[in-house]
Amino acid sequence: MQKQFAPRVFQLGYLALETPDIVRAKDHYAEAIGMTETATGHEGESYLSIGYEHHNIVLRQAKRKAMGHLGFQLNPGTDLKELLGELGAFGLSAQIKSDSQPGIRELVEVEPVPGTTLQLYTDIDAPAPGFKRTGVSPLRLGHVAVISPEGAKLKTFFMDFLGFWFTDTIAGISNFITCNREHHVVNLVTMPDNRVHHIAFQLKGNASHPMACDLLAERGIPVKWGPSRHTAGHNIAGYHYDPDQVLIELYTDMDVFIPELNMCEARPWHGHYPMTPREWRLTELAAWETEFAFSLAQA
Repeated sequence: MQKQFAPRVFQLGYLALETPDIVRAKDHYAEAIGMTETATGHEGESYLSIGYEHHNIVLRQAKRKAMGHLGFQLNPGTDLKELLGELGAFGLSAQIKSDSQPGIRELVEVEPVPGTTLQLYTDIDAPAPGFKRTGVSPLRLGHVAVISPEGAKLKTFFMDFLGFWFTDTIAGISNFITCNREHHVVNLVTMPDNRVHHIAFQLKGNASHPMACDLLAERGIPVKWGPSRHTAGHNIAGYHYDPDQVLIELYTDMDVFIPELNMCEARPWHGHYPMTPREWRLTELAAWETEFAFSLAQA
């Protein structure tokens, strides 16, 4: 019997970052990226929205940069108490938090592996502050790449408990998984570290890439890699660093995954058909075979 595509979550909603300079970080996400601050927490946390949900990025003042937590939106109608019990049966300790942050009345927090905290919620306020016309003005927060020394265990949790599907791997080190029609929503990188490898925002269209690069250049922010078309996912992507050296991806044209066929919709630039999950080499990051001085694999 064919496995059914039925993830418990359907999108990455937000990501929290700890920063040693919240003023500098806020300036980048508000002005360079083009987000709107919707709330300030009791300890000065900044909640920033791309344009609709209450927040997509959370910034917290800390001694050093770090990944705070990742927020994923559960399918409507999910019972959080039942979810808590299922997490316990899966061997994980979790807790329900009420009003722990603006915009979300209740969520389940769980740490499937040390150093990676997930928040699972059904509802988030939508004050819809509007999409800015300044900055690179992304459409949405699309995916995140997480580095963990326990990448294999983390992958098991995402796939076996949350119901993500595997779509590709790069040398078995970087594993792409999805909970919706995009080629990947999470990229799990197994390395001896606990941090974000990159955060990815979707731009309006391919023509937005040069405009985004020009805007970043005006602010003195170098584009480190791209824009170029990837192999895994085939998205056109460009990368730059935020002030804390957290890598930011701006992308368009992501492959559309069809779980019923375990393949991505065919595109003229695909190198083989059908585009089913496969292993790419570390040297196969750019489909156009463009060589960049900046090593994205080692970032």
